[in-house]
Amino acid sequence: SMPPFPLPSQVSKSVSTPVAPSPVPTPSLAKRMKKSKQPLQVTKDLGRWKPADDLLLINAVLQTNDLTSVHLGVKFSCRFTLREVQERWYALLYDPIISKLACQAMRQLHPEAIAAIQSKVLFSKAEEQLLSKVASASQPSLDTFQELLHKHPEVFYPSRTAKALQLHWQLMKQYFLLEDQT
Repeated sequence: SMPPFPLPSQVSKSVSTPVAPSPVPTPSLAKRMKKSKQPLQVTKDLGRWKPADDLLLINAVLQTNDLTSVHLGVKFSCRFTLREVQERWYALLYDPIISKLACQAMRQLHPEAIAAIQSKVLFSKAEEQLLSKVASASQPSLDTFQELLHKHPEVFYPSRTAKALQLHWQLMKQYFLLEDQT
């Protein structure tokens, strides 16, 4: 079967010359970079992809394994094309400089910002499958969803709450996506 997203060999290389990994930039190096008139190839992309976007991207891909779903379902800080989403994902995976800079930036996000991002992570097929088993006619309480979380810790994203599951179940019910709905 085909992998859910194109393999690196299928994605056109946007960087023509390989970039050698460099040591972590020191403040003095950062100042020199600012002074130099020509922006580095590496930093030109940093402006549009915010640390919050990278965290959203990483969490969503790990949860869904599907870059197309991520492109369609995640609300980033600006509209990225599917290709931009794919290229950013491969840059984070395979470009040592970009991934190092991105990781440093993500580490500096405020814990509340991180929690807010984690609360928006897309639901995976496996999560939705478990939710779809909750009968549409039942009036599930928060306890019902707490129980689901408790029974399937390996399926649900770590920061999911019973309330988040309940809200998603209600959406699924509204769109007739539950197992007992036609």
